[in-house]
Amino acid sequence: MTTANLETLPAETLTAWSERASSRATEHREPAWAVALRRRSAAIAAALPFPDRESELWRRTDFRTLEAGLAGLDPFAPVPPARQLDDLPPGLIARLAEGGPTALVAQRGADVVLEQTHPDLERAGVIVCSMERALREHGPLLEGRLGGMIDPDYDRWAAIGAALRSGGAFVHVPDGVEAAIPVRLLHWIDGGGRLAAPHTVISLGTRARLTVIEEQVSEGAKNASLHLGSTEAYLGEDSRLVFATLQDWARNVYHYSNQRVRIGRGAEVQWIHTVLGGRMVKTNSYFNLAGSGAQTFVHGFMFGDSRQHFHLHTLQRHLVDHTTSDLLIKGCLKDRARSVYQGLIQVAEGAQRTDAYQANRNLLLSDHARADSIPGLEILANDVRCTHGATIGNVDEEQMYYLMSRGLHSSEAQRLIVEGFFTPVLDRIPLESVREQLREAIQRKIG
Repeated sequence: MTTANLETLPAETLTAWSERASSRATEHREPAWAVALRRRSAAIAAALPFPDRESELWRRTDFRTLEAGLAGLDPFAPVPPARQLDDLPPGLIARLAEGGPTALVAQRGADVVLEQTHPDLERAGVIVCSMERALREHGPLLEGRLGGMIDPDYDRWAAIGAALRSGGAFVHVPDGVEAAIPVRLLHWIDGGGRLAAPHTVISLGTRARLTVIEEQVSEGAKNASLHLGSTEAYLGEDSRLVFATLQDWARNVYHYSNQRVRIGRGAEVQWIHTVLGGRMVKTNSYFNLAGSGAQTFVHGFMFGDSRQHFHLHTLQRHLVDHTTSDLLIKGCLKDRARSVYQGLIQVAEGAQRTDAYQANRNLLLSDHARADSIPGLEILANDVRCTHGATIGNVDEEQMYYLMSRGLHSSEAQRLIVEGFFTPVLDRIPLESVREQLREAIQRKIG
């Protein structure tokens, strides 16, 4: 790594950011252990270089354009608070207008501006609040879990995000509670020149149930913005979590995020990940099946156009015996867009009777679009069933001919084929209003 690379984020800039982050921590009355985590992360960020193409996970994704302008971003740009939904930007109000009763944590830039729980959840002892409030009021529930699976030395981006942590949410469901009301986490970035680093922690007790919908949207601008997001989910025995992330940033946004999930004995997670927006996206999603009988089902899609670049890395870690994981990621690309999918199934020694599947399917709508698919297996047990596969192809000419022979225009025929391609993922989105928003976004991309 060259010295020039290190200088893309001057030491004085990182120091100034860290000081502002410490001031915020004091203002929000963070516990000592959380402040210590910030300081450790800042020290790691100062010592590490940015990842380069010598790393296998960065060989096909280049953030150097962002690095060059990183020092000009503002990680703590002030935003006005909101007392009610009508105080939010019109774009957010429109997204929240439908969908039935939910609990809500809405973040604008670096700050959570609105928190709304639901009486049914409160009566059941379910906690839904901003990360700042959670650290003040529920610190013991977070200690050891905030940053418990995402270590700041993972890479320099993770370290910067942990040092500048701003916003995010905490959702806790006690033992035996089924949260019938879903939780919505809304992230909004105003224009350009912003840096947001939210960190969300989800904790489910034994036999608990929860559905979370996370939405990431923004206004377009000329100048770049950066979202450094982190999510950690802890599932107790026999619990069940449905978590859907819907990412539709404007084209000036760079997105880097880490998701980690620990699935306990007999627990199940349904993880849905959709990627539509952003200029360049790098996401790392790791699923740790840590209890016998744990199950993980991951479904997602990426749809890129113009020169968008999406990179999704997943890790299915089978740590004990009798665990199941099933992953399907679909990608659709047009114009000169590019996607990278890197997936690994990891079976630890002694994790017998593992059942793991991993598939990546890609549909190219342009001769200039490119999809790279890199599935892999790492198996240290002998009584397992593990398979993976990948496909990359163009729209089926016979399907196009069939639809057009029945009077459909070529663009309409292509739209139906693409929607059908994404339907297995769309059908798993918990809220109908959100599914419709995704369908409309797909239609806009097809044109």
